[in-house]
Amino acid sequence: MPTICDLVFLDTETTGLSITGDDIWEFAAIRRHPDGTETELHLFIEHNVNKMRKQPESFRDDHAARYDYRTAVPRGDAAATIAEFLQDKPLIVGAVPNFDTERLAYLLGEFGWAPPWNYHLLDVETLAVGWITAARRAGYDFPPLTLPWRSDELAAACGVEPPATGERHTAKGDARWVKRWYDVVMFNA
Repeated sequence: MPTICDLVFLDTETTGLSITGDDIWEFAAIRRHPDGTETELHLFIEHNVNKMRKQPESFRDDHAARYDYRTAVPRGDAAATIAEFLQDKPLIVGAVPNFDTERLAYLLGEFGWAPPWNYHLLDVETLAVGWITAARRAGYDFPPLTLPWRSDELAAACGVEPPATGERHTAKGDARWVKRWYDVVMFNA
């Protein structure tokens, strides 16, 4: 399915679930242009490290292993870099992308930037549910869907393996996973 606008596959890692009370500490995005070329952006962002205390141990351990405060980008600089990368109204593709865009809009707004992406968001999980449902109706053997679904299981039902251990729940690993998943659902229909 050709596009006339850019697609951006993105993910964030945060210190928690609150839009205003937690911080984005990792951002990754892959911008696909209509000609098929891609550019990537990956940032570690300065944040209040104490907010990680309320996260599950596995998330705290991952943060401790990967986050380097010496190379992290100040929040204002990160906001400007992200706003520039997402300019010109690309379509955001993610796994529950509103989680990321709501927090990104808050971060950008802190520094005077308006959300530069198209307000239509593409949720690869919702696309997958439609794809699997259509395939089942066409007689293909797919497992029945139960709500609420788990993203790893839903992706596996589409033939897309989640990122390997160590890549899962990293912004870069999850953005790349979303891109692979989108391509399977949209181009292997």
